[in-house]
Amino acid sequence: MSESRPVFAALTRGTHVLGVAMIVLGVLAMLTPALAGAPMVILLGLLVTVGGLVLAVFGWRAWSAGKGVFGLLAGGLAVVCGLALLFNPVSTLETVSTLVAIYLVIGGASALVTSSGLGDDEGRAWVWADALLSIALGVSMWVGWPFSGLRALGILIGVRFVSAGAVLLRVERGMQQAAAGAAALRSRLASRRE
Repeated sequence: MSESRPVFAALTRGTHVLGVAMIVLGVLAMLTPALAGAPMVILLGLLVTVGGLVLAVFGWRAWSAGKGVFGLLAGGLAVVCGLALLFNPVSTLETVSTLVAIYLVIGGASALVTSSGLGDDEGRAWVWADALLSIALGVSMWVGWPFSGLRALGILIGVRFVSAGAVLLRVERGMQQAAAGAAALRSRLASRRE
């Protein structure tokens, strides 16, 4: 039983680091519209790739903890989308927008499925809200409302990453509360044995 405490503490720390990383990547993505053309698409592709790697790591940890494989798949999809943007930065804006919209919708749908396996204390409502936001952003990107073009790419991806980072920080808080509850239960059980 004591072996699980260091693993759980490392998982909690890792979740915190991943959440902060996603927020930083989101802010950077929101700043990319200041650039123009292919350099913006390359930077956005790099940010989506790194964000996808962060999501894949979190998905791997969630999958290892028995929470499902969908987080890992969403991270993998983000990496594929980011690499597609990196290796073809001069593709048409329509192609890039469609690719990002697909990533947002599929990532949101996978998060909805993942959230069903979470408990209330694990931040299910936050994951659910983040999933719906991702789907809404994907649809917004697809239809070009309220804004479109290169500016929309960075802003919508940035909002998605900031939201995902906030959810990871909320999930971390839930993990800490669960650990505190487990420690209190162990303490009560130990005192009853004596």
